Amino acid sequence: MAPLAHAQGLPIAVHTESTTLAGFDQNVDIYRPLRTKSEGVAVVAHGWTRSRSRHSDLGRALADAGVTAVIPDLPNVMNLWGNGDDIVEIAQQLEAGAFGLPPLERSRLVLIGTSAGGLATVLASARLPGLAGWVGLDPVDRTGTGRDAAAAISAPAIVLLAQPSGCNLFVSGRSIARALPHLRRMEVIEGASHCDFESPSNNFCRVMCLGGSDGLTLRIRLATVAATLELLDAGARPSTSSVRTQEIR
Repeated sequence: MAPLAHAQGLPIAVHTESTTLAGFDQNVDIYRPLRTKSEGVAVVAHGWTRSRSRHSDLGRALADAGVTAVIPDLPNVMNLWGNGDDIVEIAQQLEAGAFGLPPLERSRLVLIGTSAGGLATVLASARLPGLAGWVGLDPVDRTGTGRDAAAAISAPAIVLLAQPSGCNLFVSGRSIARALPHLRRMEVIEGASHCDFESPSNNFCRVMCLGGSDGLTLRIRLATVAATLELLDAGARPSTSSVRTQEIR
């Protein structure tokens, strides 16, 4: 496929692959930088009942920053733990050289998850020692399994949170963040809605989750890219286990 021009004018390549997850064929979008060598790979997991299209803006932003983004459609609506298995499978496929990409060292892989995708990726991260890191975007944890999995993650992590609402189970992601042994920071984004963590979002999300702001969406996207680059850059350096909470205005 011909390269697409990012909003900032840097060319990236976007193509769609197919893979089998949980016995079903699923599409996976790949966003790849063209002018520079990829700094690493980020797998991005969407939220409950959403799709890979809800993170297309993040995929382009990551590729523009030099990171290859792999964004799948996840097959399970009710079995969120099964989506964790699927993320593990995608990581293993990337290590073997899948989706038209060269084989990847696990230390160059960051997992990113929004809402229920945050739960799926934290479950996967607990099973993938040696990751570059995990980024949680307003993750949700209804049963406490995400908190338990977070306690077993050996990689550094960064968590971005919205204001409390029913859509994020009243900031249930805090419990995940506080359980992480190597949490670099937890950032609460003042005024942010659960919908601000996907882009493009839609009116259904904004109605159900009480709002959304283009300005905050952009701020979160930039913060997500910065967090990904930070984790990839950190490499094998020791990470802090202390929690730092910041209000971003």
